[in-house]
Amino acid sequence: MARKSASSKKALKADDTPVLRRSSRIKSISTVSVPIEGLECENGKLTDIPVLASELPTSKTVTKKSHHKDLHEQSSSQESVTDAPDTPQTEQCTVQISKRKRRHAESPTYVIPDIETKKTTFKGRLGYACINTVLRNKKPAREAIFCSRTCRIDTLKKNGMDWLKDIGRKNVQDLLKMIQWNEDNNIRFMRMSSEMFPFASHGVYGYSLDYCAPLLSEVGKLADKYGHRLTVHPGQFTQLGSPRLEVIESSIRELVYHCEMLDLMGLGVDSVMIIHGGGTYGDKSSALGRIKKTIKEDLPINVRNRLVLENDELCYSAEDLLPLCEELDIPLVFDYHHDLLNPSSIPPVDIIKRANAIWAYRGIRPKQHLSEPRPGAVTLMERRAHADRCESLPADLPDDMDLMIEAKDKEQAVLQLYRMYNLHPVNRGNDIPVLPLAKAECSVASLRPPNSSPTKETQGRKSAKRPRMNNSNKGRKKPISSDEETEDEGSSTA
Repeated sequence: MARKSASSKKALKADDTPVLRRSSRIKSISTVSVPIEGLECENGKLTDIPVLASELPTSKTVTKKSHHKDLHEQSSSQESVTDAPDTPQTEQCTVQISKRKRRHAESPTYVIPDIETKKTTFKGRLGYACINTVLRNKKPAREAIFCSRTCRIDTLKKNGMDWLKDIGRKNVQDLLKMIQWNEDNNIRFMRMSSEMFPFASHGVYGYSLDYCAPLLSEVGKLADKYGHRLTVHPGQFTQLGSPRLEVIESSIRELVYHCEMLDLMGLGVDSVMIIHGGGTYGDKSSALGRIKKTIKEDLPINVRNRLVLENDELCYSAEDLLPLCEELDIPLVFDYHHDLLNPSSIPPVDIIKRANAIWAYRGIRPKQHLSEPRPGAVTLMERRAHADRCESLPADLPDDMDLMIEAKDKEQAVLQLYRMYNLHPVNRGNDIPVLPLAKAECSVASLRPPNSSPTKETQGRKSAKRPRMNNSNKGRKKPISSDEETEDEGSSTA
C-alpha cells in the first residue's frame, strides 16, 4: 500500500487534481469511499489516492501497520476517521479512491448496398446452418449467443461430468434465443449444431441427454409454435460404409445421439438427420453394400426413420446414391454445389423428381442444399469451399420445398436472398422493412454488408492451404464437425 501511495502522489498536479492517463481508454473518473484499517494518519487525514477500486478490497477491511507520517493534508470534509484507543498504532480511515469508467461502445452503423431484384415462383423456406453471425459476434464476448460450446477431454477430466453437462445446457438455452431471433426475422428453417452436447456419443465419456429433457422439450415446443423446421447434419466422420467395425460402431453412436436429441425435443418426421455416403475405400460397389447392410441390420428403427443421404463432391454422386435410396426408402437430399463438382449423367430435374417421390412416400417435406464456389476458385479443392453468399436460386428449384443455404455468411445469405427475390420483408432497427432496392444507411438490427473483396481462400478444412504437421499435432484425431460447413462454426473450446 505504501508503494501505491508514493506513486500516486506523483500522479497529482499542484492543485491535487489526478492526472488522467490513457485518456483514449477512459471516459471519466468518479470516486468511491473504501474504509482501510492500519494506516497511521497524520492528524487523522489522508489524501485522494487515484488507483483503481478493483485493486483494493470492497467487502473487507485490510489491517496493516504503516509508518507513513508525511501524507499530504487535505480537507477534512472528504474523509472520516475512527479512533481506536485500545490500539493506538491502528486507525480506520476512509480514503477517496478514483474509479475509472470505461467508454461504452457505440452501436455500429452499416451501409447495406443495393442489390438487383429477381423473380422466382419459389414459396418454400430458406434456412441456414448452425451459427447466427449477428448473435455469435455480439459484444462484449460474454453476451455472444451460440450452440457449439465444447471442451477438451483433459478439461472434462479436470472439471467433471456435471460441468460438461452444464455446457450442453447453456447451448440449449442459446438455441431458444436463436429460434426467437429467426422468428423475428422470418427465418423458419435451421440446422442445429452437432456440438450441442460435447462428447455425448463418445465411447468412454458418452452420456444420456435425459438430464436436459425439460429444456429440450422447450425447444421443440417453441419450434412447433412458430412452425420452424430443425434438422441436423452429423459430421464427415460418420461413415456407415467403413470396412472397420469400430468406425461403424462410432458412427451409429453419433446417429443415436442426434436422434435422441431430436426425440427429446418432440420434433416430427421433418426433423431429419443428413449424412454423406462417406469414403469408397477403393471399391465403391463394396462400400455401398456395407452402407446398405448397416442401415438395414444395425441402425435402431428410430434412427433409420430420421436418416437421409446426400450426394457429395468427391465420392458419391446423386446418381450413385439414388438406387440405394429408392430400394431402402431413404430420402435423398440433392446438393446443387456437389452436383456441379461431381455431376451425374442424369439431369438434376430428373434426379429431383425421383428423390421427391421418396420424400412423398415417407410423408416428409423435401429439402435440398444450395451453395456456390468461392470467387476465383479454379481447382476442385478450391471450388469445394463455399462462397459467403449465393447470387441466385436454381432455375429448376421446385416451388414448395425447403432449401438449406450452406453459405459462410449464414443468416445474412438468407436475408440477401429475401431481398433479392422479395420473399420476405427484412427488418431494420426501427422495424421498417428494407425494400429490395432501398439503401439502408442506418444502424440495422439484422442486416450486415457482404465482404467487399472475397477471395478463393478459406480457413476451413476445404482450404487448399494445409497447415504443416508438427510433432505436437501428429496422431491427434480431428474432432467431428457439426456439418460439412462448420469449419467456421465458431465453437468455443474450454
